[in-house]
Amino acid sequence: MRHLIVIFILLMSFNKASAHVGHHKGLENLTFDIYRNGQYAGFHTIDFEWEKDGSVEVKNIIEFGVKKFGITFYKYQSEGTEKYDSSGKLIQFISNTDDNGKAKFCNISKENQTYNVDGTKYKGEFTKPFLISSYWNHDIVTVPYQLSGITCKVTEQKVKFVKETQFQDKNKTFETRVFDIQGKDLDTQVWFDKKTRMIVHQVLNRKGKWEYKLKSYKLNP
Repeated sequence: MRHLIVIFILLMSFNKASAHVGHHKGLENLTFDIYRNGQYAGFHTIDFEWEKDGSVEVKNIIEFGVKKFGITFYKYQSEGTEKYDSSGKLIQFISNTDDNGKAKFCNISKENQTYNVDGTKYKGEFTKPFLISSYWNHDIVTVPYQLSGITCKVTEQKVKFVKETQFQDKNKTFETRVFDIQGKDLDTQVWFDKKTRMIVHQVLNRKGKWEYKLKSYKLNP
């Protein structure tokens, strides 16, 4: 019971202190190296373009490949753009992905309190609380659903606070909170810096162990 109370307090603090993307306003860029089973596979870059009113456009680019005996047998490329208004609400999302030769997409637009979704895995209206599965936004741990940024697939998620711990990366030590996120075909752990709420590490378990290791980041002064 005590453990559950601690989790509740932590999640509430995320909701109150960081209720929208404006609390990431100091963030300009994140770059991750992607590793699969300990071997370098590619990269993920996230760029933030902030407006004076607090609205923001977030661009994600992911590229990686899987090799066997020195031959690349699997390639993946994806580009996605998230747009949030000055209140921090998602108003539009567009992505296109080449998944080893298979085209996939996800388009989301907001109309009043309803989201119109058109993607490879889901088409229709969606009104339940959700976030896009681009884990830079720490509020991902406060919502019951996530929509895949690749296919718009809807996944009900269960979030568990794991621990607070120091995380060493690139000769810098971060004080982090670690969360475990589970769902159908979903098994991932994320490390968020306590001070900036910035994601600094991610492990994704699916068809191998995938690690997103922070290569560089840029914050506004």
